[in-house]
Amino acid sequence: MPHQKGQFVSYLSDFSSSYGSLESKTYDVTNIVGTPKAFGDHFNGGALYGDHTASLVFRTYGNYWNSLPFHKEFRSIGIKPRWFQASDFIELEFDEPVFLTKLHLYETFCPGGLTRILISDLGTEIPRGTPHLSRWRVIWSQPSFVGDHMYSIAAPALPEHSENSTATYRIRLEFDDKLAEYYHELDGVKIFGCPWTDKMKASDYLLNRIKQTVSISVPTEMLKKLKLGDSTKNIPIEAEKPNAGVKPVSEKMNFFDKLPLEIIQMIFSFVVDLSHRSQASQVSKMFHRVVTDQTAIKELNLQPYYTNLNRETLPNLSSTYGPSITKLDLSWTGFTHSRVTSKVASKCLASLPNMEELKCRNCHSFVDNEFLDSLSRNCPNLKLLDLFKCGGFHLALLKPLKHLEFLDISQCSNVFIERKESRIEPSIFKDLSAIKWFLMGRVCRDMFGSGYLDDDFEIAAALLRDLTNHCTEIRGLNLWRQSGIGHIFPDFVKKFGPELRYLDLGWTSLHRTSSHLGSGWDRHSFWDLLLDNCPKLEYLALTAVKIPTNDEDLHRLARKCPNLEQVDFLGQAGFGEQGLHGLLTGCKNMKFLDLSYAAVSIETAKKIKEAYPHCDIKHVPTILHTNRDLMEQRVPNYVGMEL
Repeated sequence: MPHQKGQFVSYLSDFSSSYGSLESKTYDVTNIVGTPKAFGDHFNGGALYGDHTASLVFRTYGNYWNSLPFHKEFRSIGIKPRWFQASDFIELEFDEPVFLTKLHLYETFCPGGLTRILISDLGTEIPRGTPHLSRWRVIWSQPSFVGDHMYSIAAPALPEHSENSTATYRIRLEFDDKLAEYYHELDGVKIFGCPWTDKMKASDYLLNRIKQTVSISVPTEMLKKLKLGDSTKNIPIEAEKPNAGVKPVSEKMNFFDKLPLEIIQMIFSFVVDLSHRSQASQVSKMFHRVVTDQTAIKELNLQPYYTNLNRETLPNLSSTYGPSITKLDLSWTGFTHSRVTSKVASKCLASLPNMEELKCRNCHSFVDNEFLDSLSRNCPNLKLLDLFKCGGFHLALLKPLKHLEFLDISQCSNVFIERKESRIEPSIFKDLSAIKWFLMGRVCRDMFGSGYLDDDFEIAAALLRDLTNHCTEIRGLNLWRQSGIGHIFPDFVKKFGPELRYLDLGWTSLHRTSSHLGSGWDRHSFWDLLLDNCPKLEYLALTAVKIPTNDEDLHRLARKCPNLEQVDFLGQAGFGEQGLHGLLTGCKNMKFLDLSYAAVSIETAKKIKEAYPHCDIKHVPTILHTNRDLMEQRVPNYVGMEL
């Protein structure tokens, strides 16, 4: 067998979300770079299975984030096909390109969830960053599962040297953590493969890859007719195979001709996989007419097909179905080196005059000033705009969207706002007064491109003040990892508290000044403010917010906010079993309660779990105690030798 070269991650080029902050390495996505930390410490007497701060952690897990209060008004767009269930991804680069044969995942807590492995078809001799030749190809996939403390996944063996073999230095891992018991923690990734330079000349390999990429980028005749753009090679084989052995139905037996058009359209509305729709359009003229009818698609989710999109996909779809589309999900389609550029995406918006909801999560390749300017001019009826982890745009460009009710700019970078001389004075929400849900949770400093790290405190407070002064009804606010909002927060709660349903203050600094020298919040001032003004709260996150809390506060919370469904008390202290009984007895609809690292013993947590089985109570020490056998389990020797 040829020499197998093993490599750890050298660079993180893209990711979907992060729990941690770039200001520190705690639970940050960049922890995936280099050799595993927890696994390495294990051989020096350290712990292996458990919660390690020096690991990669995504922002969410489980199904609870899909049932937040705003999802009752804005549900998911379209229906994802069964072969795509990913919720997070990481894009990794390695020093040397190889013909990939095996991959090791090192996980320390709540492992599992890996659903697909993709490799980049970018030629190894082409400079990194060349956009028009980059393409992702699926080489391994399986349904989501819950794994052991460490597992190794062997990717399908690739031919050593053929026209279809691919050497790569870039891989993409997709995860579905809906089955995870708690936050999924990754400690490292290692790939194995034959160095490509041992197999062929660089010029020959480059020529082959260019030929393949160019041929792949040309839409097939079938998809040309349907105007879907690219081929569907990344879709699992079982989803493409026709029913073997089934005889074609004769024209005399075609009962579809006897059905009303409305019934046929309703039947085809359940065919959500675009590849299946394209195949159906080839069955008969009637099927083709129904599938390509301009009113056939009102909701379109292109996230599952992000690896297949090219420059023709969006223009073809928008020209065919544009007037009827009201909801569009482009999440992940604007990945690094994506073929969907700002110019292409902006031009397509002119064909979508009736669009009301748009999701562009992780679309940093085309979400910029040009795109948002086109969006504001062409889609005046927009109600939802999700720009999670985008960046490089001016927030004032959204002012023409007078009907906007939901705006998410969480984990964005380089989002610019107005400044007058040296003062930060945003006037965004004077025009966006219809906003009801505003999410601006952040990951890194200098989120708004101010150029001054200390401005973070002023920017967060300025936006919150602008929101408080001009909006009429706020139902949800996310201030994850924001700072310096303590002096404006009381005014916000007093004005919008009666209708507030969603409040995320996780890791938020409630200090009243940016210098951290002003007075903070004592127990009575915070709970009196919250409980006297927010009777309709359904979601409350006080993750790692140091607010003194006792049993009486939990009893009051249950009396004043009986509609609570999800509460995050991670890191809180001062309450005990009595207060938890009062909270869970008073809040009949409670289905999620995080008590991790709160002042709650394992025995108390187990009692509460048994007494209230309808509520999913999270408590990391209990999870670790339940899996203590894994904590004592030794890592296989071959892993130690690799390290």
